[in-house]
Amino acid sequence: MKINEKRLWNHIQKLGQIGKASDGSVTRFPFTKEDEAAAVQLKKWMQDAGLSVAADACGNIIGTLKGADPALPPVVCGSHFDTVKEGGIFDGCLGVLAGIEVLQTIREAGMQPQRSLMVIGFRDEEGNRFGYGMIGSRSICGKVDAEGLQTLDQDGITLAQAMKQAGYHPEQYAACRITPLKAYYEVHIEQADVLAAQGLSVGIVEGIAGLVRYTITIHGRSAHAGATPMHRRHDPVTAMSRWILRMTELAQQQPHTVATIGEIHTYPGACNIICDHVSFSLDLRSLDDSILSHILHTMQEFEKTLEREQGVRVKRCLKQQLPAAMCDEQLKQELESCCETLQLPILRLASGAGHDCMNFQDVCPMAMIFVRSQHEGASHCKEEYSTQKDCADGCQLLLEALRKYL
Repeated sequence: MKINEKRLWNHIQKLGQIGKASDGSVTRFPFTKEDEAAAVQLKKWMQDAGLSVAADACGNIIGTLKGADPALPPVVCGSHFDTVKEGGIFDGCLGVLAGIEVLQTIREAGMQPQRSLMVIGFRDEEGNRFGYGMIGSRSICGKVDAEGLQTLDQDGITLAQAMKQAGYHPEQYAACRITPLKAYYEVHIEQADVLAAQGLSVGIVEGIAGLVRYTITIHGRSAHAGATPMHRRHDPVTAMSRWILRMTELAQQQPHTVATIGEIHTYPGACNIICDHVSFSLDLRSLDDSILSHILHTMQEFEKTLEREQGVRVKRCLKQQLPAAMCDEQLKQELESCCETLQLPILRLASGAGHDCMNFQDVCPMAMIFVRSQHEGASHCKEEYSTQKDCADGCQLLLEALRKYL
């Protein structure tokens, strides 16, 4: 069986027109008119594919190819169809459309799977509007919490209110859970340039990096920039500089580990005043949670050195923590066999970005297929791009993986 490459590409391009601005970027925030228009289009394509179609209480769009024994736990594939502000047309959407294409190819071949196969378009993975994120996959996995539904957008509208305004029933979120599940597969653009550097169209995801985010504040002593000798200063900015360099060194020493300082604020923030204090963000990720713990402990000891040598005080405030999510080893090995069948080179790689499949780690075996990103891995921007051939390779690999359920 071969997927219809042209049909898949046409669907990607057409869905990318919904929420598209004149500069070519796409914005589809969850539970907006653009988001609902995309949901309507996905439903139509699922119906055209011969799937039974439903929207659950949280707005997930679900297409099902009924199995010979529908009582068996289903296999799910999918991704999200919302976007970041001024994003691209491939992030998330490729996974949903690849799932539809695979199930349509199976049905058109006249084959009925042993168990039901489902494709799901998840709501609000990005979390850009409300800051909660992954509401769709959380609900399918039974991981929604009531507090999350009360998070606000910039207009003071809660997530629950927006869902109701769009015609859904957030109070019934518990009913969205699908259990048990046999397995979960997700096709997604890489959003980096590892595959491009290797000259490969697809890769098999080893796992998704764990994440810790902190706000770090270093308190010093404000003083006159000209009148205070260097050896008499308690300068939090120079302490911060040493802190950042040490964190960078530690991250560079570990595999699949990255550290990012994305925000820096100095107070009072004048060119002729030694700062009173400085505040900055840390985004630390690794495929190994023990590495995160090791780095944070090492930095804690280094902070004591800074306090002693520079007369400053260092405080941390934890903002977010997510454990690493490893893909299932058996499914990864099966994907490698599928690559051999399709004569595709095999490469395992880590994902530094979070994805819906993280929610499935403790629910069922899960696997993820990366598709090469062009333009040096550009994503979350209008330059985001993957070729028609690469998208087709990722979709064909998904089909090959699902053949064992037929």
